[in-house]
Amino acid sequence: MNGAGGSGTVAAAGAAGALRERFRGDLLQPGDDGYQSARKIWNGAIDKRPALIARCTGVADVRAAVQFARERNLVVAVRGGATTSPARPYATKAS
Repeated sequence: MNGAGGSGTVAAAGAAGALRERFRGDLLQPGDDGYQSARKIWNGAIDKRPALIARCTGVADVRAAVQFARERNLVVAVRGGATTSPARPYATKAS
């Protein structure tokens, strides 16, 4: 999750504690164990570094992450098991 135009990187990192209270899955930030491997996708030409990676464990986590992003005007990229063309997540503002 990143702010629109990249401005929310610090906001997302600073507010992650608020999401942690209602999130069962893993929340990863730069410097956390597992962050580097979680942020990479198969296409090595794409090198995104999100401020926060939310590894959802169920519907409640997805809802909490989207609501968190919406409240803070953050951009969300969703990555699942299927692929998009050209196999990368789409980033979009949560509205």
